[in-house]
Amino acid sequence: MAGNDPNNPQGMPGMMPGMMPGQMPGMMPGQGMMPQQGMMPQQGMMPGMMPGYGGNPMMQMMQMMQMMMGGAPAMPMMDPSAMPFAMGNVAQDADSGLDADIIRPATLTELIREQKPMPTGSVLDYLCLTSDAQHALGGLPMGCTITFVGPPGKGKTRTSLATLLRVAATGTKVAFVVAEEGFHNAEGSGRDDLCSRMVKIGMQVCGMDEATLREKVLANVYVLESQYHKGQTWDDFIAKYRYLVEKEQIGFVVIDSLNMLDPTKNRTADNLSALKTYNHEKGVTCVCIGQIRDTGMPVGGEALMHTADAVFLIEEMGLGSKEMAEQWGGKYRDKIDVIRAVKSVTTPTFPHMVRVAQEAGTGVLAAHEAQPADYALPSLAG
Repeated sequence: MAGNDPNNPQGMPGMMPGMMPGQMPGMMPGQGMMPQQGMMPQQGMMPGMMPGYGGNPMMQMMQMMQMMMGGAPAMPMMDPSAMPFAMGNVAQDADSGLDADIIRPATLTELIREQKPMPTGSVLDYLCLTSDAQHALGGLPMGCTITFVGPPGKGKTRTSLATLLRVAATGTKVAFVVAEEGFHNAEGSGRDDLCSRMVKIGMQVCGMDEATLREKVLANVYVLESQYHKGQTWDDFIAKYRYLVEKEQIGFVVIDSLNMLDPTKNRTADNLSALKTYNHEKGVTCVCIGQIRDTGMPVGGEALMHTADAVFLIEEMGLGSKEMAEQWGGKYRDKIDVIRAVKSVTTPTFPHMVRVAQEAGTGVLAAHEAQPADYALPSLAG
C-alpha cells in the first residue's frame, strides 16, 4: 500500500521495498538517476549511465546488464589503437630517449657521399655502376647488404670466398657464416672440407703459399658456424653475430646461406631486414648467398628482393633461336649461365645480362669471352 514504505511514499509501481527513488532493479544503492559527483549528464544518457556512453545503445545495454547483475558501472572502453595517444603527457625536450631517434638533416655536416666499391676480382665488379653510369663501380657497394642468389653449383660460394679472402688480404677483418655444411671435418674423414677448399682458393687468388696465407690473410678471418641441427635458432645466430662484429670490428661478412638460418623459409625477408639495418649501423658490407625455387625466384620472393640493398641473380638462359645462339656464342637450344643486377639502392646497375663462366682451379665467376659486343662490359672506374 501507498505510504507504508518511507522510500516509496507514493507507492510507485515496480519499486521493491528498500529501493531508492530512480533506482533500477539490480542496481546497488547510490546508482540511481543522479549522475556521479563532478559529472554532467550527456544527451541521450539513460538513468545511472556514466558519461561517455551517450548515444551508444550497445554500450548502454552492456552497462545495464552489468548493473542488473549487481556490478558497478563499467568504465568506458578505449580502442586499442588509441591507447598510445592516451598514455600521459608528451615527452619533454629533456627526454633524450625519444629525441635520440629523431634526425634533423640540416644539422648534419656531411650530406652528400659517393658510393665506394669493395673490389672482388670477379664479374661482380661490373654489375654496379658509378653515379654517372659511365663506368663500372669496380666492386660491391661498400656498406650494403647484398643477396647473391642462383641455382646450386654455379659458383656463388667460391666467388664469395675468393672475395672474402681478397678483402682479408687488405687487413680488413672478415667473417664467414657457415650454415649449410661443416667447416672443418674430423681428421681422417677423407673429405675435402670447406676449410680446405677455402685455403686452396685463397692461395690461388692471393698468390701465396699456405704459410704466407695463414699469416697474412687467415689471421683476419673468423668463421661462425650456425647450423640448425645443433638446435640453434635465428636469435642464437644474431647474438653470436653481434658479439663477433662488435668485438672484432668486422668489416665484411659472407653468409652461406641466409635461407638455412631459418629452415622454415617463412621469415627470410624479415630476417634480412633486421640484419641489414644492423649492418648499416655498424658499417658492415655483407653478402648473403641465397637459394632459388623451381620457378627461378629467390627463396623469400619479392619481399627478399625488395629488402636487400642489392640483388645479384644467376640464371640459366635458353638459346631459343639460331639468331640468339649466334649472338651469345652458343649452340641452338643450349643453356648458358648469365648474371644480372636486379637492383641496387645506392648505384645504377649494368642494364644487360652478363654471360659467365667459372675460372679453372678456383671456380670464381668471370665474364665469358663470348659476351655480345652489343652488351660489352663498361670499363672500371679510375
